[in-house]
Amino acid sequence: MTKPAMEPPPGKESNFDNPNRELYYICIASNAIAMSVCSIFVFLRLWARYRLAMRLRLDDIACVIGYIGFMGYCTMCLLMLRYGGGLHQWDVPDHLITQYNQTVYATMVNYGPTVFAIKAAILLFLASIFAPYKTYVKWIYGFLGVMGVYYVAMLFLKMFICRPISMFWGATTDGECFNQRVLILVDNIISLLSDIVVLLLPCPLTKKLQVGLIAKLKIVAIFGVGGIACIFSLVRLVFIIHNGESPDQTYVFLQINLTGIAECGIGVVCACFPFMPMLWKSILHKDKPGYSSNYSRSQFEMMSSSKQRSRNTGHTPESIHYNEDMGSDENILIPNGKSYVTTKVRAGDDTAEGSTNSIGDENGGHGTSLDNSHILRTVEVRQYEEH
Repeated sequence: MTKPAMEPPPGKESNFDNPNRELYYICIASNAIAMSVCSIFVFLRLWARYRLAMRLRLDDIACVIGYIGFMGYCTMCLLMLRYGGGLHQWDVPDHLITQYNQTVYATMVNYGPTVFAIKAAILLFLASIFAPYKTYVKWIYGFLGVMGVYYVAMLFLKMFICRPISMFWGATTDGECFNQRVLILVDNIISLLSDIVVLLLPCPLTKKLQVGLIAKLKIVAIFGVGGIACIFSLVRLVFIIHNGESPDQTYVFLQINLTGIAECGIGVVCACFPFMPMLWKSILHKDKPGYSSNYSRSQFEMMSSSKQRSRNTGHTPESIHYNEDMGSDENILIPNGKSYVTTKVRAGDDTAEGSTNSIGDENGGHGTSLDNSHILRTVEVRQYEEH
């Protein structure tokens, strides 16, 4: 006779043949949607980077690592279903519980590195976008470093939660373990706080951009998608507090795991989302008259020129001004291709004035001119044909 992994509560009976599979099917559907959507967004991000920059950056690598970790996280969640995940534990045969606990262990270890890689992708992107604001960038890198130390420490705690490790999934009873609920609870609180910090970081920086209110709202909306991840992180925390000690772990842990999938999946989308408006613009206008198929080598040439101006004058700009000729507001994040950027620096002045010259200007090129009171420096941005 098959023995259940847990004695059923009063009024319930074990049902191995036709158990309640509602959460089971929700898990399959949620993972299928999350994996598909994130795969599409990561592909579009990399395609946008190729079209606009022709090379990968550190934030792209972090995003790909986070995506790989996320796919592994989803795979482990689906594998749980094979060993009783999504079913009430009294409907799970006792011989499956060891394999189920092994998938729980793998998921728990995978979560930290995945979340860190996703947040690193977002933070590195912010650091490159707002490079002229050196103080803010230092804070971003400092916060990233603190998170790195924390997640490495938490990774080791989770890996060696039991001594020996096999005690976690019940292979032996001779050993000792940390309190799993406390460890996951602390990890989720830190994760929620860091989600909020990542969400709020662009806000003071966006205020300094000298663009219209509508443009600022668009930028805030692009970065603000991460607020949804904070909501799921909060829901996850509530689940852990209220149900973390429930003996029905095959059911409860899968609920908690689904909120983690939502949090990580939205994080992947947030890391890719700022690339979408410019990619869409480039595709939409590709065949229109007067549209150039050339793209700047760096997707942030306008930001880079601002950074160079601050270096040349020894002054970090209080704000960045974008010429109205840039086209759409989304170009603030990923500017469209221009033939070159002209930077004018007044001798003895702490400010620099930049202007963007359009493709085909007869006075294009690069050079310098000097008069009684001005130094004119023209920087050429090389163009690469789209393949």
